[in-house]
Amino acid sequence: MINIFKANLHKLIKNIYFIIGCIIAFAVTYGFSSRTLQFGPFRNLNSGEIMFFVSAAIVLFFSVFAPISVCSSYSDGYIRNRIIAGYTQKEDYLAHVLALEAAVVIMHVFYLAGGIIGIISEGEPLSVIPVLPIILMLIAVFGYTALVASIAYRFKNMIAGVVAGMLIFNLAYSFVMFGNFLLMITADKPSFKIAAFVYNINVLGQWFANTPFIDDGVNAGAPMQFISSVAVIAFSLIVGCIGLEKRDLK
Repeated sequence: MINIFKANLHKLIKNIYFIIGCIIAFAVTYGFSSRTLQFGPFRNLNSGEIMFFVSAAIVLFFSVFAPISVCSSYSDGYIRNRIIAGYTQKEDYLAHVLALEAAVVIMHVFYLAGGIIGIISEGEPLSVIPVLPIILMLIAVFGYTALVASIAYRFKNMIAGVVAGMLIFNLAYSFVMFGNFLLMITADKPSFKIAAFVYNINVLGQWFANTPFIDDGVNAGAPMQFISSVAVIAFSLIVGCIGLEKRDLK
């Protein structure tokens, strides 16, 4: 499986879409955190808060990139060749998810570099960087990417896979919008804590809960956010492996 992981990662980092995505992650994060780019709602935020806010774009990127990567491996014959070589579909799937998670880390390095340079350029101290929320967000993106990959791996058509990825992103976004309404109507009720926990399972829920634009009570806390993300990762891997060996690759 390690050999497949290395091959997949090598293929991913050479992908033109991923390269462009990393460049954009650096440029956009630098532009906003240095205030070279102006956006009305950011006016009262410090550079660290702005840096965290733009991290949601990485979620959108992997909603599209993960299906492209997974489905192209089928259409280009990579998966079939590995099965012929003696690997199992489960090994290929797990190696592909691991390579995508490594790609998430690489993109976050570009994102962090852009934010750090932008903050220095703005003249603010690096202490404004919300280190813990960024780490928790990274783990949440791990879970989200694993979920998208587990669904995309079932598709043999790239367009269908990308549509599925975007559908998952829109569901996540809609869940946050509905969740905001649910949190408002349960604000003074015992069920609020349950609603906040459910809200934080979603990667965009965790992201929004760590921004300055929502009540602090919505944040379920670092331990709970970490547990939620790990649970999503475990769920995605388990569901992704169910019945995988029975899939016909013809």
